[in-house]
Amino acid sequence: MDFIWDLHQESRINRLSTEADRASSKADAVVNDYARLQRRVERLALATQAMWELLRDHSSLTEEQLQTKILEVDLRDGKTDGKIKTQITDCPSCKARTNSKRTLCVMCGAPLPVAHSFEV
Repeated sequence: MDFIWDLHQESRINRLSTEADRASSKADAVVNDYARLQRRVERLALATQAMWELLRDHSSLTEEQLQTKILEVDLRDGKTDGKIKTQITDCPSCKARTNSKRTLCVMCGAPLPVAHSFEV
């Protein structure tokens, strides 16, 4: 009887060890994804700052105008939350309702207009 119990316990230990290995792999993948996204955010922040400085230095734009435009863009979805939300739009070809993050209409396959240059 002890032999059967030992086999059962060994089987459970092996199964749990496999599950732990999978969980560890998933955690490693999440850490890698986070690091990749963090690098992307930092790169976008750097590019945005450089673009703003170029615009400011070569035009008459001011920090106040920039802040006003940021607020205007933020309010397009009706909330000042610092985010650009997905909007519902109509396909220019078939008039089907779709969201602004799609590049092609799911109904007719026509290309959809990009709401702004950062949505690709």
